[in-house]
Amino acid sequence: MKTPLLSTLIAIPLLALALPAAAQQTRLIIPAPPGGGTDGFFRTVAQAANETLDSTLVVMNVGGAGGSIGMNQMIRSVPDGTTLAAVWSSPVTAIPHTLKKSYGPDDFTPIIQISSAPYVFCVNADFPARTGKGMIEELARNPGKYSYGNDGIGGTGQLASERIFRAKNLSVLGVPFKGAGDTLNNFLGKHVDIYVGSILPIKPHLAAGKVFCPLVSSAARAPSLPDASSLTDIGIPEEETLLWRGILGPKGTPPAIIEKLQAAFTHAARKPEIRKFVEDSGEEVVIRSGPELEKMLRQEYEALGKVAESLGVAKQ
Repeated sequence: MKTPLLSTLIAIPLLALALPAAAQQTRLIIPAPPGGGTDGFFRTVAQAANETLDSTLVVMNVGGAGGSIGMNQMIRSVPDGTTLAAVWSSPVTAIPHTLKKSYGPDDFTPIIQISSAPYVFCVNADFPARTGKGMIEELARNPGKYSYGNDGIGGTGQLASERIFRAKNLSVLGVPFKGAGDTLNNFLGKHVDIYVGSILPIKPHLAAGKVFCPLVSSAARAPSLPDASSLTDIGIPEEETLLWRGILGPKGTPPAIIEKLQAAFTHAARKPEIRKFVEDSGEEVVIRSGPELEKMLRQEYEALGKVAESLGVAKQ
């Protein structure tokens, strides 16, 4: 998905973030192809973080297998602070449940979370409900009638949706696509009834009044969609699943290195221009680290694993 400043950022050579060759370098693995929303996000944040680091972040795109190839490269690296992964939630807490040879929370070091956003549930203008409660009631009255597009089998969008639908005993047909863009196109073409994905791709159609979004996957309402109901509004705040972005390191990364990285990325995320960039992308700056971040990751990993198992998509 495209993000603000992306057209400029993708033109930056990979080594443009680097200092002269004598300076120490840190590989920042982005487990996604260049040119997408995740790539643009972390290139922007990395430039700001470099202002206070004593090494230089050099971006490397390692896409494939839902982000797991890049994750595995980071996990197998020496834990000396010279290799990190810049990730979103799916390859950390969702995709591992569908891979036969995989990894889990014990295989890496959570360093810092930078941003967060809910998944959004959007429908066309002729949908017969305007609120989250009304949407749930409509789906309950018509089991099996409606379908939702999502980011692929075992992806976070699918698992987040099923957490909600199963908590409410709803029967809604999930249709997997290749990503938010593909999901959006099929939703706009009315091949599916509900768009489930990130906020940014749907925003222009929301502003044009072609669609509306009755529900988000967060326990609290989203600042970028204040009229959309939260999971608290429909009585299931415990089923929250978020799209978050953050930095991970190999298992055993020394505490002193972790502290320096946390300070640099906190500095970057709190810069006014970075905060605006994040908010324009439909997300919020949310800083988590230490035990709080580790607890969040483990809880999400376990919750999504249960959903994957119930759907029959978990690894055997």
